[in-house]
Amino acid sequence: MMSGRQTLGEIDRAVDEARARVAAVEAQVEAAEQQLQAQRRGQLEDYKALARLRVGLLADAALLKHLDQSEREVAALLAQRETALTLLKEQIQFAEAALRTLEAERNEQAARVDSAVQAADAAEARTQSRLAGDNAYMARRERATEVERKAAHAAEKADRSEAEREEKGVSYREDPLFMYLWKRRYGQPDDRAWALTRWLDGKVARLIGYADAGANYARLNEIPERLREHAAALASAAEAELAGLKALDEAARIEDGIPALDAAIVEAQAALDAVDRRIAQAQSDLQGLEVRKAFYAAGQDEYSAKALELVTSELQRDDLMELRREALATPFPEDDLIVARLLEREDERRRYDGALETLRESLVQARQRLDEVETLRTDFKRNRYDRADSQFGDAAMIAMMLGQFLSGALDRRNLWRVMQEQQRYRPERSDPGFGSGAFGRGTVWGGGLGDARRPGDIFGGLGRGSAGRTGGGAAGKRGGSSGGFRTGGGF
Repeated sequence: MMSGRQTLGEIDRAVDEARARVAAVEAQVEAAEQQLQAQRRGQLEDYKALARLRVGLLADAALLKHLDQSEREVAALLAQRETALTLLKEQIQFAEAALRTLEAERNEQAARVDSAVQAADAAEARTQSRLAGDNAYMARRERATEVERKAAHAAEKADRSEAEREEKGVSYREDPLFMYLWKRRYGQPDDRAWALTRWLDGKVARLIGYADAGANYARLNEIPERLREHAAALASAAEAELAGLKALDEAARIEDGIPALDAAIVEAQAALDAVDRRIAQAQSDLQGLEVRKAFYAAGQDEYSAKALELVTSELQRDDLMELRREALATPFPEDDLIVARLLEREDERRRYDGALETLRESLVQARQRLDEVETLRTDFKRNRYDRADSQFGDAAMIAMMLGQFLSGALDRRNLWRVMQEQQRYRPERSDPGFGSGAFGRGTVWGGGLGDARRPGDIFGGLGRGSAGRTGGGAAGKRGGSSGGFRTGGGF
C-alpha cells in the first residue's frame, strides 16, 4: 500500500526524469547544431583563403571584401543570438524558482487540508462511538435494519413470483382456445356475449377444462401483483425508517460540530485548488519558455535562421563556384589543400544534417513525454489523489507502470486507468458505513472526506456492505419453477 502523497512523489520523480531526458537531448541537438554552424563558417573561411591566394585578379579582391562583410554579419547575428539566449535562460531560471516557491506553498496548504480531514475524521469517530453506546439509537438502527431485510426479502419473493408467472404462463398464452375464452371474459359477470355465443363458448370450455385452467391462470397472475404490493409497502416503510435513522445521524453530526469541520475542509481545499491553478499557469509559462529554448538548441530561432540563410546564400554564389573551379584548374598545391578541405567539410555537413534531423525528432518525442507526465501530475492533484486519506493498492505496479510510461511502452490513458483502479479513500477512524450509511443508499458520514465525498465510487470502492434489494433477473434465476398450477384440457 502506498499513500497518495508517496504516489505523487513517484510522479514528481518521473517528471524530473523526463525533464532530464529533454535536457540531455537538447544538449546533443545544440552540440550538433553548433558543429554544423562551425562547418558552414569554416567553408566561408576556406573561400576567403582561396580569394587571398588569387589577389592578382580584380574580382578576387572584391569577393574577399564581400566575404569579410558576410562574415561580420553572421558574427553579429550569432552574438545577438547568444544575448537573447542568455536572457531566455535567466527567464527560465526565474520561472523555475517561482514554480518551486509555489510547490512549497502547495505542500504547506496540502498539510492544512490533511489536518482538516483528520480533525473531521476523528470527530466523526467520536460521534459514532457515542451513538453506538446509545440504546435508543441502536434500537432504531436495528429496527431499520430489520425492516430493510423484510423489504428485500419481499422484493425477492415478488421477483420469483413474477418469474414463475412468466414461465408457467407460457402454456396458457400459447393455447389459442384458452386465450380466446380468457379475453372474452367467459364465465365472468361482465361476459355480455349473445346466448348462442355463450352456448358455443361453453362447449369449448368443457372441451379444454377451462373452469380449472381459468382459475389457476387467474391465481398465477394475481399472486405476483399482491406480492409486489406487499413489497412496495415494506419498501416504503424501510425508506421511512432509514430517513429517521439518517435524521438521527445528521442531528448527532450537528450536535458535535462536524458540519463546521467539513466546511473547514472545503475552505482549505479551495485554497489548495487556488494554488494548483497558479501552479498550472506557472507550469504553462515555463513550458513556453522551454519550447523557445528548444528552438534555440535546434538552431531554429530567428537569429540562427538568418545566419543560416546568409551563409547558405553566400556559399551558393556563382563567383564562389567560379573561384572553386579555377582553384581546381591551377597546379598550385595550396589551392588543392583548400579545395580538399572544402570537400571534407561538405561531407561532414551532410553527416551533421542527418544526425541533427534524428536528434530533433528525438527532442520532439522527449518533450511530448514530458508534457504528458506533467499533465498526469496535474490530473492527479486535480482529483485530490494526494490527500492524506488517499491510498494506492499496489506500489510496485504503480512504479513499474510509470517506468513503462516514461519509456513509451504505455500511454497516459491506460496509466491513468490503472491509477484510478488502484486508488482508494480510507478514513483512519470513522466508518462511512455506520448507521444510515450501511444501507447502500449514500451516507452522511464523510470520514473526513469533506467535499470530496462521493458515495458512488469512493465508499463503493471500500467494499462497504449494503442491504440493497435484488433485481428481478437474479430472483428469477433463484426462483426456478415449482408446482401448484396446472392447465386443463390441451394445456
